[in-house]
Amino acid sequence: MISAMIEAMNAELEKNGPNANILKERGRLKMVIGDKKGAMEDLREAVKLDPSIVDNINGEFKK
Repeated sequence: MISAMIEAMNAELEKNGPNANILKERGRLKMVIGDKKGAMEDLREAVKLDPSIVDNINGEFKK
């Protein structure tokens, strides 16, 4: 289920280009499945595109 959602987001990003909200949500989903590196990359890109989005990101990364 989650992997299908990530694939749909990948297709949307490929079709329409970068989108901060989609990247933020994809990052959240990657974190849920344990892809911390991928999650961090998506969240960093989302914040680059829209710095105000950082206000809507919560949680913490643990090693």
